[in-house]
Amino acid sequence: MNKENFKSNIIPILISTVIITILYNLKLVAYSKYFLLPMMLLIITCIYLINKNNMVINNKAYRFLIPIILIVLGTVIFKADISNKLLNIIIIPILTSMLFFGLTNKHYQISGKFFRWFFKLFPANLFSNLEVITSNVKINSSKKKKYLHILVGILISLPLIYTILLLLISADIYFDAFIGKILYAFKDWFLDLRIIRNNIIIFAIYFIILFSTFVNIIKNKEAKVELGKPKKIEVTLISPALIMMNLVFLLFLLSEISKITTNFLQLPITYTYSEYAREGFFQLLAVTVINYTVILLLLYKTNLVKENKLLKYLVLALVIFTIILIFNSYYRMFLYINRFGFTILRMQVVLFLLMELIISGIVIKKILTKLKHPDAKTYMIISTCTYVINIFICNQLVIDLINKLIHK
Repeated sequence: MNKENFKSNIIPILISTVIITILYNLKLVAYSKYFLLPMMLLIITCIYLINKNNMVINNKAYRFLIPIILIVLGTVIFKADISNKLLNIIIIPILTSMLFFGLTNKHYQISGKFFRWFFKLFPANLFSNLEVITSNVKINSSKKKKYLHILVGILISLPLIYTILLLLISADIYFDAFIGKILYAFKDWFLDLRIIRNNIIIFAIYFIILFSTFVNIIKNKEAKVELGKPKKIEVTLISPALIMMNLVFLLFLLSEISKITTNFLQLPITYTYSEYAREGFFQLLAVTVINYTVILLLLYKTNLVKENKLLKYLVLALVIFTIILIFNSYYRMFLYINRFGFTILRMQVVLFLLMELIISGIVIKKILTKLKHPDAKTYMIISTCTYVINIFICNQLVIDLINKLIHK
């Protein structure tokens, strides 16, 4: 980044950081103040700078703005619960990284390796990118190095000094009282200092994030991420494991058929329908996740399913058993919902199982069509759509409305 570009690019970043710092002082919901609004300002700023520097090579990447905006609107309008708020902190930055690299990088493609792209944008070079500032300021190299060392020394020493001070205060009552007297002596202006300090910290944090993000976009506009070669695994290692897994699921299927029909296995059944619905539901959900982890790893990380007919049919059987488990989970869940109604968690599970069913159809088609097409984009669309629907449906307002309609 030359000096002219640096000057024209640094101003929007500084303006955005000032806006974030102002928002920090307003009485806003903490989640919006610290995450949603700064994230939207980061997106707006970087899109503006990307266009200003004529870096857009793929306008289709703007489609990523649709789920990002819907997630933010849904979160604000329906007051998302804590689980969705935590997931937003992961999902929105991932979608944002896909947006930025999709716009600027001609090598970018949606694949199982997209997490590598994400880490190229956000955590990478967070502090080292600040060297771009010193390289565009007229300071001789020796002074530049000296000031940089001082800054790093201060940043490293502050948490260490704070920890030592806390330990000394807790170890010595007299020292605690002494520090207390010092703080009390400055009580009249300490609050003002604290406000100034907090604003400086907020400004510094968000400036570093915004500036480093844009520098990383520039640095990685020609980057390539290798997709990697399929792993070589012996068929004799995988086939016994798949055979045993399918056998266990066959036994479980026989048990379930017996339990919910005529009990032809003549085993004691000592619980009610309510207990049956509640019993083991989340364990079954965990089993379906394990199954799909195994299935997808074999499909996309090896060539075994493509090359070996036995493994192909074993994986297909495992998919079918997983679908049966999903319907079994649905059966149990809806028995429980009919009795106790929906909750946010139960609705989220219903959506997650639906997503697994859709993925099951894609996996079956892939196996039967001899694994011809890559599916990363399809999986991304399905998972993103599911999550957006989750934001708009899995909230207390909608759940209460659904429960009222059910019990009418």
